[in-house]
Amino acid sequence: MTQESLESDIQYVRALVKKSCSESLPMSFFIVWAVIILLGFSIIDFAPRWTGLFWMVAGPGGGVLSGVLGHRAGIRLGQLNRETGVRHALHWGGMLLVILLAVFLAMRGFVHGTVLSQVILLVVALGWWTAGVHFDHSFLLFALVMMLGFVGTLFVTRYIWTAIGVLTAASLVGAALHRGKDDAGHAC
Repeated sequence: MTQESLESDIQYVRALVKKSCSESLPMSFFIVWAVIILLGFSIIDFAPRWTGLFWMVAGPGGGVLSGVLGHRAGIRLGQLNRETGVRHALHWGGMLLVILLAVFLAMRGFVHGTVLSQVILLVVALGWWTAGVHFDHSFLLFALVMMLGFVGTLFVTRYIWTAIGVLTAASLVGAALHRGKDDAGHAC
């Protein structure tokens, strides 16, 4: 093996690693959740009676769509990993299960709609935070926005959910645009 062929092989491996790191989650994933969150959080302010129905469809539907998008990205990168897919399914499915259990609090009359929304926001923020720790660090930003939004719900009553939705959606779109760039300095 010559020095030139070794350097070529190293460049090839470096390019694969860089591509893998920068494209582990497709841009479309961030855009899908930006739209879902913007609509879902705004509904709380403007059409609260539709909130539950929206999230019953959009939450699991967005989760399934995210799984499909992640699977397709794995195929495109040549890096399908069943173990990672199972971990994602357990992580996000567990978050969905906890949210469903929290809904029982409202159904039994222990909490009312606003408090339930706040509890769910905290569960989602924790879910995104732990996803940021274990899967993709960009989730930390979205979780932080939601945590700050939760604090906002304690002091602001008008249009706070829309504001949280706008800020979270903007951070998701920003992440999508960042993913679209060729970031030469990106490290895993």
